[in-house]
Amino acid sequence: MYQPKTDDLCLPRDEGLDGIRDELHLAGHKVLQHFAQPALLDALRQEAERLSSELYGQPEGTVISRDSDGRVLSMHYLDRHSDLLFDLTRLPELQHTAEVLLESRCVPFLTEYFAKPAANSEATPPHQDQIFYRDHFGDELAITFWIALTDVTEDDAVLQYAKPQPPVGELLMHRVSDVQNFGAELVDDSGFEFRSAPVPAGGAVVHHSYAVHRSGPMAGASARAAFALNFRRSPYRQQMNPLVR
Repeated sequence: MYQPKTDDLCLPRDEGLDGIRDELHLAGHKVLQHFAQPALLDALRQEAERLSSELYGQPEGTVISRDSDGRVLSMHYLDRHSDLLFDLTRLPELQHTAEVLLESRCVPFLTEYFAKPAANSEATPPHQDQIFYRDHFGDELAITFWIALTDVTEDDAVLQYAKPQPPVGELLMHRVSDVQNFGAELVDDSGFEFRSAPVPAGGAVVHHSYAVHRSGPMAGASARAAFALNFRRSPYRQQMNPLVR
């Protein structure tokens, strides 16, 4: 089993994190062209294959969605089944980066896998991640490191972010979605323009949980795949050990 280490990640230096945080608040996201070093990227690809195969029976406590051909569309709560992902989200340097961006002590709370396995894979509708989190931890802010395992271009169901973004903390109206493997979507997205955020394999897109985003249609010949590492603010940890910059 691959053991992730600090050198596997290309994390922004402290002096650049304030600017990234400001961009997150303004645009909802930030593309990091380099995030996972080649050795870690290879290990993550192998882990995606292992989990897709070994979790086929959907063990208790795991949520897996597949298309009509049996191909994996998403897997959730993966840190229960992957020491690699569990250890990766708990690297002190990655947690420090998340804490500076969140301006609070934080905890990793969910590790996910998302795929668009074929050219006819459905696009993901516009939504805010917070709609899925609010029953678990209310309005606490969270961020996601969406790590691309494949090159994600305009043809590869690229993530797209709304402009302008609603203020951080504002949860818009959602409705039940008809899209497979998706629970909710915005009631009205007509006031937004969406801009793509292409990212190379090994890069990452960081976004906060109130960011309005979607994915474009899948037109490429190759599958698109990514792991999503999620962190949320922890008022308890912040009270016990305030973040000092």
